[in-house]
Amino acid sequence: MDTQIGRKTARGVGRGGLVAVLVALMTVLVSGCIGLGPVHVDPVDLPGVYRNDDAGAEIRLDADGRFSAVGFSEEDVEIDGGTALLGDFGGTWDNTPSNFVYLEPEPDGMSDIQLWTASSKKVFLQADVDGPITLILVKVKDSES
Repeated sequence: MDTQIGRKTARGVGRGGLVAVLVALMTVLVSGCIGLGPVHVDPVDLPGVYRNDDAGAEIRLDADGRFSAVGFSEEDVEIDGGTALLGDFGGTWDNTPSNFVYLEPEPDGMSDIQLWTASSKKVFLQADVDGPITLILVKVKDSES
């Protein structure tokens, strides 16, 4: 009788342990596969050209802290008061200690933009931090320094 109880307990712990391992494994797999999930990227790896061919949008982060952007729509970036034309724009960029690059467009009229980093090869825009990702850009060329 003691042997049966011992086997039941061992079997129960075995199954429980297996379930715990499966749950942990699924958590790791899901966290690595779902969405982009912003991550911190070394600032040295950021300069280059990022593009979304479907949208025709491109952003160039220069090593000197300047950026230029073409092909973005009003849904991708926020325009204060609706008075600025989107078109091509540029300005300065600064890496943050967090997981995004802070873009400061020039001239005034556009809101500052957070370009979230998914890796050193992929960035994304999320015009509303509580909303969906509006545009994903993939690095097509490293900076020439």
